[in-house]
Amino acid sequence: MKLGSVLFFGRKDCKYSLKLKNYLRKESQMFRYIDSSYPGEKLNEKIEKQKFDYIFCFRSFYILKKKDINKTKIASINFHPGTPEYRGIGCINFAIYNNEKFYGSTAHLIDEKIDNGKILDVKKFQIRKKDNLEICLNKTHRIMTKQAFFILKLLKKNSNNLEKLIIKNKKLKWSKKLYKKKDLEKLYLLNNQANQDEIRRVIRATKTKKFRPYKIINKKKYFLI
Repeated sequence: MKLGSVLFFGRKDCKYSLKLKNYLRKESQMFRYIDSSYPGEKLNEKIEKQKFDYIFCFRSFYILKKKDINKTKIASINFHPGTPEYRGIGCINFAIYNNEKFYGSTAHLIDEKIDNGKILDVKKFQIRKKDNLEICLNKTHRIMTKQAFFILKLLKKNSNNLEKLIIKNKKLKWSKKLYKKKDLEKLYLLNNQANQDEIRRVIRATKTKKFRPYKIINKKKYFLI
């Protein structure tokens, strides 16, 4: 049994998005793919007037509007790189900074608010003390992919499994806190009075090959390590 008509939003140059794309192309009666490249990206492509059975979002930067969400006959589903305690942007950064012992991903229905719709499934992994941001990001993307395949195969088997997931996880609730871009930018800016423990904590939560925390001294920006 195939999934019907599917619109899939994935991340450009993401091997996990590619895996899901290939699967969905094979297992859908009609398939359309739109990739996303950067935060704040606007959806410029026109979506057909016809309705899709499903819209799936995986690592996509697009924020769908009500008119887009309403194009689904069955459901619009997002795979969020974070547990329900962490909504918005930079969730993994704050989870590491807060010394969380577990982190993961959340599959949920998409509504007009960010990371707010009914929860379908939560998958978690352990954050070890030696795990840095790069390691945790890799773990998150792998568990998101595993979760996505789990959900897709359930829906492919029977679309009624959607309601079963909603009922099973109805007690799971999103946090009221929504992390925003300004919160993440503030995390990267180290206070000049920060002690060594705070510096190590921020570095672990923010440093990647592309990004590093920094200090501002005499109006000049100094990146750490």
